[in-house]
Amino acid sequence: MQIRTIRWPDERQAILDHIQLVHGAEDGALLAKWYGTMPGFDPADCFVIDSDTDETGDGGTTGEIAAHAMLLPRHIQFGKSVLSAAEIGVVGTLEAYRHRGYATALIDRVIERMAERRDAVGVVFGIPNFYERWGYEYSMGLYLTSYESLLDTELALKAGKWNFGHSHQRRTAARLGISGKDITVRPFALSDLPAVMSLYAQGAVEGHSIMVRDEPTWVWQLNYMEDIGRSDPTSFLVAEHDGAILGYLRMVANAPVNWFRADSSLFSIIECEGDDPDATEALLAEAAACARDFAVEQIGLYVHPQSRLMTHALAHGAAMRSFTGAGFLRLNDLPLLLEGMTDTLHGRLEDTVFDKHPIRLRVSTEANSAEIVIGSGDGSEELATLESPAPDLMRLFSGWYGLGNLVEGSYTLRQEKLLSVLFPQSDPRVGIADLI
Repeated sequence: MQIRTIRWPDERQAILDHIQLVHGAEDGALLAKWYGTMPGFDPADCFVIDSDTDETGDGGTTGEIAAHAMLLPRHIQFGKSVLSAAEIGVVGTLEAYRHRGYATALIDRVIERMAERRDAVGVVFGIPNFYERWGYEYSMGLYLTSYESLLDTELALKAGKWNFGHSHQRRTAARLGISGKDITVRPFALSDLPAVMSLYAQGAVEGHSIMVRDEPTWVWQLNYMEDIGRSDPTSFLVAEHDGAILGYLRMVANAPVNWFRADSSLFSIIECEGDDPDATEALLAEAAACARDFAVEQIGLYVHPQSRLMTHALAHGAAMRSFTGAGFLRLNDLPLLLEGMTDTLHGRLEDTVFDKHPIRLRVSTEANSAEIVIGSGDGSEELATLESPAPDLMRLFSGWYGLGNLVEGSYTLRQEKLLSVLFPQSDPRVGIADLI
């Protein structure tokens, strides 16, 4: 067995043929539309094992590819901190070559490659019993599950139509912060991208969607979604007031998003950011009108439970499901992770009783340790220690775990309040548009 990097673009067709044989015609067609085109794609991150046949003798082969795995360059956001990451993807072995350890060998190699790339975090969406041997554990939620939050289209059509003479509606509108601003909802234009990116980034700080998207990623993603039939100019809306973009909303119309259930909604809101109440109402109303045009009775809601849109949807009668699918993270490099989190951890101390003196935070796993100094006070330095297995620490940093989820003895009770401020439990998630 010999692992090598791909020869790109010469082997493009051979790789696509392999993907179709392993993953099936439908998934293979989707993968073929993005393989090699994603921003940051590097053939040095893609590995194959050749079949046993047709060795050419010059280091190449005229046979088929037996197994394949690759890394997709990513950036993960925890709080305000952006961390280098890589996602394992397109792992597969032809049936004739299974049970030879090819997939295991390839994963070992891509883990090594992540170290070479200096990725602080590893990402994977796959079979938990397979990847946990490399330290991957559930550490973030996905907007994809066997159940989804739903809002009846008939109820959604009432968005933006408040009867202030009705006591309950008046009070609900006041609770939501409705002020009656004149909002224009229109299709997204590429010139709106800077404003949309800013709104997305604000939501990312809250954990609504923890995959970082720079401008090339946004443009590529929009083109890809359109190419596979999950996006068109009418499915991406922005809400505008006095020339300012106050919110945006993305939909998938007339097609299921949730492939776990045959009866899932055929119309879904897959992303919505912005904290303006009037803009959110206007976007929801326009989405409801679109759902009505498609004769869809229910709208699937793939948005964060604490998002502004979900607050409004619940006020209009939505049913929220709290169960979510989960993605896996791996702590690749503790010093890089801790150093990358410095600004976020420092910010969490601000305006608390713990910001009166510098704190030396020392974090340890079963394999290594790292430390940083945070806090802005002038007092004597305090040492705070935290020790836990790498998978649990990864979940603590992402917010999937809170301090109380760690095993006993991971920290001293005297420092429990301080560490709880540094590591609050949240609900980090990955947007559907990022699940390529």
